[in-house]
Amino acid sequence: MTSTFFLPDTISMTTVAAVADAMRALPLDGDVILDASAITAPDLSVVQLIHSLRAEARLQGGDVRLSAPAGEALTALLHRGGFTDAMTPDDNAFWFHGVPLQ
Repeated sequence: MTSTFFLPDTISMTTVAAVADAMRALPLDGDVILDASAITAPDLSVVQLIHSLRAEARLQGGDVRLSAPAGEALTALLHRGGFTDAMTPDDNAFWFHGVPLQ
């Protein structure tokens, strides 16, 4: 079964708990598609939230993927946070759908 979850345009330390609560309803034993296209001003809580969701889905036999490669705001956050410096091929496939970073 595939579920789609639309991330809101702003997620921050003050709003991430509500988003996490909504995500708890997702069936993580199947495929989850995250639509992050609306995100405009993320902070590191977004990366933590997505990482946690991916890890939990793996434990339950599911898979999480982005509906499209990370947009400009999310890509900038990943660069600022240093995540792109040590990105594994699996991480690149998740965040950027395998497109090499420039």
